Amino acid sequence: MEKTKINGISTCNPVDFDREYLLFTANYAIERGFRHYQFIGPIHDPIKGNIDGMTFYRKYARFNGAKNAEYVRYATETANEICEKLNAAGVKSYMWHHELELPVGFEEAYPEILNSDGDVEISHPIVKDFLENKIEDFFAACPKMDGIVLTLHETRIPLLKLKNQKLGKVERVKYVTEILYNTCKKSGKELIVRPFASVEEDYEMMTKAYAEISSDLVIMDKWTQFDWSLTLPNNAFFNKIKVNPLFVETDIFGEYFGKGFLPIMLKDHIIEKVKYCETFSPVGYCSRIDRNGYQPFGTVQEVNLRIMEACLKGENVDDAIDGFFAEKYGKAGADARDLMERTEDIQKKIFYLNGYYFTELSCFPQVNHCKNHFYFEMMKEDYRIASDEWFIPKNWTRGSLEEVLNEKQSAVSEAEIKLKKLKESKTVISEDNYRELEEKFQNLYYVAKLWYALTKAFIAYAREDENGLNAACAELLETNAEGKKTVKNYYPAKLTAKLAREEDVDSVPCFVKDVKASYEKEKITTERLKKERLTDYIVCGGGREGHKLKKEVNFSDTYIFDDGVCRIPGTNRGKAWSTVNAHGWFSYEIKVKPNAENEITVVAKGSDGRLNMSVDIDGQKFVVRQEIGGKTPITVKYYATAETARIRIDRISAYTPYVYEIKVR
Repeated sequence: MEKTKINGISTCNPVDFDREYLLFTANYAIERGFRHYQFIGPIHDPIKGNIDGMTFYRKYARFNGAKNAEYVRYATETANEICEKLNAAGVKSYMWHHELELPVGFEEAYPEILNSDGDVEISHPIVKDFLENKIEDFFAACPKMDGIVLTLHETRIPLLKLKNQKLGKVERVKYVTEILYNTCKKSGKELIVRPFASVEEDYEMMTKAYAEISSDLVIMDKWTQFDWSLTLPNNAFFNKIKVNPLFVETDIFGEYFGKGFLPIMLKDHIIEKVKYCETFSPVGYCSRIDRNGYQPFGTVQEVNLRIMEACLKGENVDDAIDGFFAEKYGKAGADARDLMERTEDIQKKIFYLNGYYFTELSCFPQVNHCKNHFYFEMMKEDYRIASDEWFIPKNWTRGSLEEVLNEKQSAVSEAEIKLKKLKESKTVISEDNYRELEEKFQNLYYVAKLWYALTKAFIAYAREDENGLNAACAELLETNAEGKKTVKNYYPAKLTAKLAREEDVDSVPCFVKDVKASYEKEKITTERLKKERLTDYIVCGGGREGHKLKKEVNFSDTYIFDDGVCRIPGTNRGKAWSTVNAHGWFSYEIKVKPNAENEITVVAKGSDGRLNMSVDIDGQKFVVRQEIGGKTPITVKYYATAETARIRIDRISAYTPYVYEIKVR
């Protein structure tokens, strides 16, 4: 491999700037010969995120009052200090940024930028002027920063979802990107773009727009297609990049596999991915090395950085691994390496089901996530998963339920063997290193046991086996209590608490409480609907809702209320930081009477006293806009020509529709 390839790291993903940690990683980058450094920062924080959260506007100073002034000053001072150090060593630095971002209150201050649908018209001159000034303000505050890494998703103003725009999607991407590209260029800075697209059509559209702007515009994208799961395929979308340079983004810390709490050595994963990426002649690689405040330095996980370094330098990977373990563990190096072998395979058995993504960002999954990712549905004897979402492998088959349970049981057994081997090496491993390894492998063992019990809970729920569900839940609680008692930094509770920014969150009891409530409410609703002798019915948001559910990627939350379970098109949390997540849709395949008129009833209620949604039945669209209080049946007539139809529910405003039941008469 060419030694001139760019080797980079990205830091603070996605958390507040930490001066001490950033100084450490900057020194690390300089000492280890990295040439590229990215700050990610709290990109999802509506106040501190992106360059908006660390820049005082000049021309648009009227909006500075909503900023966290203390954080702006701290982030700017820290960034300048780190950039100066990196700059002096010849290391380029870049800041992550998402668009389209406008300050809260911007639309009210400039109502002329809104179109007849109430959405921002992005081509309005005021929007362009604001974007140009914002970029100039940022580089004026951080003059030694070399550029920006741009993502056009996960923003308050959803660029690609805005309605009634003068520009189509390709033109929209090109328009906004070109504003930033030209403003960066005018300031003597660079722009790197991230397509961040999970649909092939969107990817082609975005790369087309980038190519039309400039052949010099660098495209950075993940080496796994769509996201960071170990079982996701290589990024086949790379072949859509025809003109622009490719810069590969990697995750070598473990965003979806333990986040540092669980031991993992990614030797096979990294080697295989680099080999694949090299067929596209990338200009370099940038590796994510931390997540949510957790980082690999001083731990066994640092071995993955050494593996990546060796791959980029064309050095022998096994020699690099042996060197790391000898350096960190001395005479116990061989024993420590042996412990870490096959940890990647063990985690795959825990977090995946025959190659199917089977977790929640490597946290213990909550009931909403499980329903959104078909974990209940896949445990039916006659499971029917119709979604084409990215986490489902092509032509995936589950195998028998016995094979499913055997996979989880084998992970428990292998993790237990690792723990025993570690204890046998206690006399040759230093106390500090032993304590760190013990904690990681204890967590691995208890996580394996939890996922085994979790799988039993799904199977029992799908079978309508209430006794089996209660037994599995009791096993979950018992395992969780034992893990909390045994492990100082117990992974399932501690990590979920940090992600939720609450110290009293315990994910396993939360799951048990919700899954029992969901089962009981779904049971009551199902028994009532059976008595109505319907052609078909769906308990929306239930564990057994089935009906070949499809939805917009991950955006279709389920809820458990006093009046039942329900599903929404979108996510409630989206309203807090990203309207692109707030808007969404879901659809089902329903049975209908062919060659006859059917009555289809959707039972729903709206948030804040309003019910706004659209109902589409095989292309026949019905728009609902009502001011209502509680649950309301909305009935439409549909003449069917076939035995099945697909019904789709779309969110059409900021008022969330909670959909409880769909009935066909």
